[in-house]
Amino acid sequence: MKLNIKLYLKTFWYSFFRAEGTPGRLTPKRFFVLLFIFILYPLWHFSIRLAYGLDMLFYPNHQEQEVEKPVFIVGNFRSGTTLLHRLLAKDERFTGMKSWEIYIAPSITQRKFVHWIMKINRLIGNPIQKIINKFEKALREYSYMHPTGLNKIEEDGQVFLHTWSTYNLFAFFPFPNLVRQYIYYDEEVPEEQKDLDMNYYKEVLQRHIYANNGKRYISKNPTYSPKVKTLHKKFPDAKFINLVRSPLRVVPSSVSMFSNHWKTYGEPEGEYPQPAQDVMREQAKHWYIYPHQYLKTLPPDQYVMVRFKDLVRNPKAVIESIYERFGIEMTPEYQQILIEETEKAKQFTSNHKYSLKEMGLDSHTLTEEFNPIIKNFGVETPKIE
Repeated sequence: MKLNIKLYLKTFWYSFFRAEGTPGRLTPKRFFVLLFIFILYPLWHFSIRLAYGLDMLFYPNHQEQEVEKPVFIVGNFRSGTTLLHRLLAKDERFTGMKSWEIYIAPSITQRKFVHWIMKINRLIGNPIQKIINKFEKALREYSYMHPTGLNKIEEDGQVFLHTWSTYNLFAFFPFPNLVRQYIYYDEEVPEEQKDLDMNYYKEVLQRHIYANNGKRYISKNPTYSPKVKTLHKKFPDAKFINLVRSPLRVVPSSVSMFSNHWKTYGEPEGEYPQPAQDVMREQAKHWYIYPHQYLKTLPPDQYVMVRFKDLVRNPKAVIESIYERFGIEMTPEYQQILIEETEKAKQFTSNHKYSLKEMGLDSHTLTEEFNPIIKNFGVETPKIE
């Protein structure tokens, strides 16, 4: 676990000395947010390193844990990756990382300690759970795009925040030049950094799978779309699912999402800052084309592309086709779960609202710009208000 010190220092420099005129401009609110991040982060980073050292002492056998046929769900932001991830996670034979495991207890030792604390907590009236419930209620108000919580399965790519080597930094630090190489991960991130990232990631998965009795691992990360080649190199038997949704939904929804992040951690001028529009369009084009170009060269039982419109119309049929493609036997228990989830999907209505006009976008321009992608992937072209 090695900190990307060069990017860390560069982020510090941009945040305090090159923020003028950006969505991360240095207002009093932003200043105190930055102080909190840059004071807390080293403590967090080194506490995780210490906990990993304790793992080596108390649970050395985790190093022998195999990561067999992991499943990686990729696709642009706002493409339905969370929906598919959480549906697949309902199969008890799969495991994935929950929010508390990513941020609070990535090590085996930390998890054992948390379980011990929670056991004592329940004996004295469960006060910690009451605090967690209040925290998650506040979190749901912020995370209106998809339900979040400490016990919800989440994007394990957030573990690269441990080492400060991830595109996810863009949510906190709205400086495109800091993260642009991560948009084109396979081509532009140096080989040495790729090796560090993948070695750390494999160690994280080994610990998690070891702590979950060897279950098969499932991951979803839009930020893994540009690193499918690197992932395949590290996990040659991996299975990949590529979610594809109309760019007319993906681009404005992603602009809205990142604009919301920046308003939470700072005070950008304007409802939808220009960098969100520019970067989301640039990123979306590459993340549509590149993963499919690489993944379609894999054997048929290692890659499947799924259209969002098919997933929301009939989750059961889509997941059955994925299982058949990957050679996974479906249990009767999970089949019943899918029947129930398909009925729920028919009742779902998104609460995510945004205005293209306020973003300075329009559906006609987006349709023209992304027309080759719309045609090649056969995605819908919905009318957007």
